[in-house]
Amino acid sequence: MTSKLDRRSLLVAAMAVALTPTVANAATLRTPHILFVCQFGTVKSPIARELLKRRAAERDIALSVSARGITPERHITPQLLKRLSSDGIDPAAEPLRRLRKKDAASADLMIAFDKLPAGYQPRRFEDWSDLPSMVNDYDHARAVLDERIDKLLDRLAR
Repeated sequence: MTSKLDRRSLLVAAMAVALTPTVANAATLRTPHILFVCQFGTVKSPIARELLKRRAAERDIALSVSARGITPERHITPQLLKRLSSDGIDPAAEPLRRLRKKDAASADLMIAFDKLPAGYQPRRFEDWSDLPSMVNDYDHARAVLDERIDKLLDRLAR
C-alpha cells in the first residue's frame, strides 16, 4: 500500500513540475495594452493607434491598442482626412472616447501627445508631446511617428 501512495505522490509532483512553466509562460504572454492620449482624441492618438495596430500585425506582435481624448472633440480637417485615407488610415475606426482614470490605470504603457490632467497615474508613461503637427506638417510628423512606433515595437518584441 505504501508503494502505491509513493508512486501516486511522485506522479502528482511530476505533473505539478511539468505544469509550472506553462502557467508562468501564460502570465508573461499576456497581451500588453498601449494607450495613446491627445487633447481632442481625433488626430494624433487615433492615427498612432491605427499605425501601431497595423505595424504590430505586420510583425506578428500581439497588442491591445486604444486612443483617448482629454477633451474629446472632432478636430480633424478634411484635407488631413483625405491624406490619411490615401494612406489607408481611418482615425475614426474606433469611437471617440474621453480619457478616464481607469483607462490610465489599466494601460501597460500610456503615450501622451499632450499634458495629462492632474491625478492620472499610468503604470508606465512616455511623453511624445514634441510630435510635429499632423495638420500643418503631415509628412514630417508621420516620419517622426513611424520611427517612434518602430522603436516601440522593437522594445515590445524583446
